Amino acid sequence: MRARTPHIHSSVNASAGFTLIEMIIVIIIMGILSGVLVMILRGPMQQYIQVQKRATLVDIAETALQRMTREIRLALPNSIRIASSGSVQTIEFLRTLDGGRYRYKARSVGSPVCGGTLAGDVLDFSTDNDCFEILGALSSTPTAGGGGTDRSDCLQGSADCLVIFNTGQPGANAYAGDNTAGIEAASATTLTFDISPLAEFPFESPNQRFQIVDTPVSFLCDTSSGEILRLDNYDILTTQPVDPPPASTDFTATTGPRNSNLLANKVTGCSFSYTQGTATRSGMVSLQITIQDADLGQSVTLLQQVHVDNQP
Repeated sequence: MRARTPHIHSSVNASAGFTLIEMIIVIIIMGILSGVLVMILRGPMQQYIQVQKRATLVDIAETALQRMTREIRLALPNSIRIASSGSVQTIEFLRTLDGGRYRYKARSVGSPVCGGTLAGDVLDFSTDNDCFEILGALSSTPTAGGGGTDRSDCLQGSADCLVIFNTGQPGANAYAGDNTAGIEAASATTLTFDISPLAEFPFESPNQRFQIVDTPVSFLCDTSSGEILRLDNYDILTTQPVDPPPASTDFTATTGPRNSNLLANKVTGCSFSYTQGTATRSGMVSLQITIQDADLGQSVTLLQQVHVDNQP
């Protein structure tokens, strides 16, 4: 006898896919992974943004300090002075355009270069002078006034100033015009000047040095406005101007408009100091600037020290 084997029929569903529950589970898992990834990357991204903003603050401060350093090194010896008033602190100096050495002994042979008395080519400190011979040559031609240029013309900027032996002390202070003269004419070998109403310089330079000054320069830090300004093309004044323009007329310019340029912003603190030089070391200017980003809530402070010549 043959046994009959029953047939088992199976049906296969031709369409397959995700159920709603499976999709919800996948969404939840992806949300969790995304949250974990955000938490992992958030810290480094924030740090990167902060580093970039701090680098910007450092660049603002460093650019200002480098510009100030470069110009302060051109200062007439012993002409640096610092003053403050309220939220404003100012460092001022007389900018040296050029310089050299003057002849102090008459020629033994040949004719005088300048003409006149006393062999004409020497700078004599015991009698009237209006010209001397330059040892070497000037690197640039100074701005000269016309005939009759005197000390007041150079102090007001219509002619460059000749300065000899500036110590910054009474009687030898270029800001007061004690040892300055207005330049009338200049060549590669001679310099003609007028210091009327006086007819001679008060002190002789031990090293026969002279300097030519073109304008005062001030770096004015105002923490109330958060700015550092660079000012020039104004009169040489006995009293150092402090109040910022345009609120004050301290920075006067007789010959034309005063120059005022923004050097840095976001400034919350400044500290300028000057250590007078001695016979054995140069003077030193210390510049400290604090720049702050209000959105970042952080600040950077940079300090720069500048050696300056104090041998007139």
